[in-house]
Order: sequence, then structure tokens, then C-alpha cells
Amino acid sequence: MGGPDRSWSARKTVGTALGFVSALLAAGTLLACSPGAAPVPGTSTPAPGAAPEMRTLFDGARRIALSSDGNQHDEDDWAGAAMGLAILAHGGLQANVVHYDYNNHIWDSEERHRRNMTESVMEGGERFGFDTSRFYDATNPDELAAGTENLAAEINRSTPDDELWLLLAGPMETAWMGLSAADPQARKSVKCLSHGKWNETHGHDDHGGHTYDDLIDLGCQKVRIPDQNSNLGETDMSDWDYLKDGGDDMEWLYSRIDLLGNGDVSDAGMDYYVITGDKNVTRPELRSFFES
Repeated sequence: MGGPDRSWSARKTVGTALGFVSALLAAGTLLACSPGAAPVPGTSTPAPGAAPEMRTLFDGARRIALSSDGNQHDEDDWAGAAMGLAILAHGGLQANVVHYDYNNHIWDSEERHRRNMTESVMEGGERFGFDTSRFYDATNPDELAAGTENLAAEINRSTPDDELWLLLAGPMETAWMGLSAADPQARKSVKCLSHGKWNETHGHDDHGGHTYDDLIDLGCQKVRIPDQNSNLGETDMSDWDYLKDGGDDMEWLYSRIDLLGNGDVSDAGMDYYVITGDKNVTRPELRSFFES
């Protein structure tokens, strides 16, 4: 994909000489995303040399678009985003993720929040074998524009035989931008998945933006599952101790949950749902999933 390198490895080298960045990349800084990378412990990352392939979700669809904030208000998104990527990777769904806009609270942003969310998404994407050229930081105007174009293009690919799941883990504005730029007929083959009322209305109520109902009015399918905070919300960190025994990448996942320290990974329930159709996954069930 053309354009500047937006990988997490490249972002961490900002301020260094361009030649040094190139040397780091050539040396394998992005090894976790290369075709010859070793399998990610605790996930279903493709074996060395294997071509990535899309897998079928519980309802027959395959493509997934992700949208989340984390740069303002929702500190639990730092853990939820990392956990969601781990879940999708364990399901072997890296190739299915065709879009991810994050830090999508576009009206304002808290720098520490933005930095923590970016690390969870971009480092998580690389650790778990995703194509991070499809990941867009919505606080960056150029990436917001590119992300909107990418999301609209994926919506336009959608048909009744090739539907797109759009997982809404943040305010609705970036999703609305992508949908409104897309073909009205194609929008009908997009499933807009939500689990939280706050995200559905915050952009409108506090910033004059759009709501979940506005997305439905544009033609996408309404899919709501129960609020995932009941099973995957705040808990003692000891409930996640098993992750520390799962290898470096799962230990990193534990560290992202421990960053806030309240054990909340609630948004990740949507990632589990699109794989299994289970609307109320529990922490013990999620542990069994990772250990299978």
C-alpha cells in the first residue's frame, strides 16, 4: 500500500534520522507482520510462509471493520482494544480485518490517552499479525481522511453475499462519515454492531455529531448485543493472571489490561461475538477460548 509508513515500529522512531528508520525496518522491526514470522504464542497466527486467508464468521460473513476511541474518556479501551485484537488473532481472523479507525473521539483528545490507545492498537496489531496499513489514527487529519476513504471503499464492496461487520467501540462519527460517503445500496449489507448506549449518543449529545440511530437511518443493519460490562467489565486483575503464562505477547496483553488496572475489557465482547455468535461471553469462557 502506498503512502507514508504508519506502522507502530515506525511511529516509535519519530525524531530519528530517516536513514536510521529505514535501517530498523530493513533489520526486521516489523518481523511480527512478515510472512516468515513465527506464530504468535496463544494465537492462530498463520504459520511461516502461509498466505493469509479470510475465515468465515458465525453468520457466514467474513470482513470486519473496527472503530474505537480511547483518546478521550474511555481509558478501558486501552485494554479492550488489545484484548479484541488478541481474540481475533486467536480465531485466525487477521486477514478478515479490513479497517480499524482508533482514537476516534475526533472533537478533542487527551495526549496521554491518545498515546496509550495508539500503543495498544498499533503494537497489538503488529504483535498479533495484522496488516496495520489498514489502521488509522483519527486524531491525525490525513489518517482520518484516508480511513474514511478506506471504510467507504469496504462498504462499497459489500453485497448480501459479502457483508461487512462494523464493530462500534467508540462514538459514531467516523462510522457515519464512512457510511455517508458510501453507496446507499451497499450500506444495506453492513452490520453495525453496538453494545453501549454511551457510545451511541455521546457524539450527538456533547458535540453535535451523530448517533447510532443516524447510522441505521443511512441503511446499515442494526445489531445490538447486551452491554458487555456485566461479564467483561471491572474485576480484580487476578482474573487475568493466566495471561502471564501464555508467552511474551499474552504477557504484553496482561500489561495493557493492567495499565488502568481495573480489569475491564468490555468492548472485546463484540470481537468474540462476531466469531462465535455468543452475546454474553464470560471471563472463564474467554480463558477456555484462549487455552483451546
